[in-house]
Amino acid sequence: MKWVAVLNGLLPTPSRRSVLLGFSASLLLLVVVGCSSGDGSTSSPATTDKIVAAPTAESAEPAPTSAPVPVATPEPEVENTAKETEPVEVPDPTVEPTSVPVPTATTAPVATAEPTATPSPTPTPTPVPLTNVYNLYGVTVELDQDATFATSNLNIDGWSESDATTAQGLMTFEYNGADIVIFWQPKEDSSTPQNTVDLTYQLQQLGKPDLTFAPLNEGDLTVDGSAGRFAGFLTSDASGGNAAGGLIGAWTCPDSDTQLSLTATSPDSTALQIRFDRLTSGFSCATK
Repeated sequence: MKWVAVLNGLLPTPSRRSVLLGFSASLLLLVVVGCSSGDGSTSSPATTDKIVAAPTAESAEPAPTSAPVPVATPEPEVENTAKETEPVEVPDPTVEPTSVPVPTATTAPVATAEPTATPSPTPTPTPVPLTNVYNLYGVTVELDQDATFATSNLNIDGWSESDATTAQGLMTFEYNGADIVIFWQPKEDSSTPQNTVDLTYQLQQLGKPDLTFAPLNEGDLTVDGSAGRFAGFLTSDASGGNAAGGLIGAWTCPDSDTQLSLTATSPDSTALQIRFDRLTSGFSCATK
């Protein structure tokens, strides 16, 4: 049989491919024959003849073999010489909500105050050493030569205002055994020296409610050329003791139109009369 000769190498050696195909076909045939005999069935001669008459390896068509699956040849890895740059995350543009401006109350324009002129400081009068003559507030009060205002417990205050001025004021001091009170104020149209004397007397009574007042003589008076009036009174305590006297004089300074009142009180009637005369005679409606 041809296939036996091929196996034994009697026939000329076929190509490697033919040998491989023939070997594969023979091996397949042996497997088939073995399976048939294992099953116990007797092959018929026809079957045997058919097997023997099978074409040889030379004439038989090569059995189709499964084509080898092409293996993808990996492409050579090209080294990336360029420096890899890490991708930078670009944040999504976020649209910030536009804040709606809150309407503010419109303030009225404040008027800019015009700069005011800085008032010049009022010069403080240089204190004059006190002597027996007092020149201030537009008048002059003069004492005896042996007296001085420096030791008279002098006090100046306002009469109708808090501070003394040339228009009004109050002056009190002690003068050689007599207590002196002088006040000045603007002259009213209906005011007369007599009205001022009466007013002063009432003020004395109101200021010394624990004393008893008795009026004495009154008369005309001239001070610095101006006509005036005077009146006297007597005071005592409730038992009639501690008697003292007082003199009131009033006149007007025509240039300043100021009404003045002078009151002197003392337990010594002689000292009272002398001090009163000295003040009215040495008084001036102007500063000397």
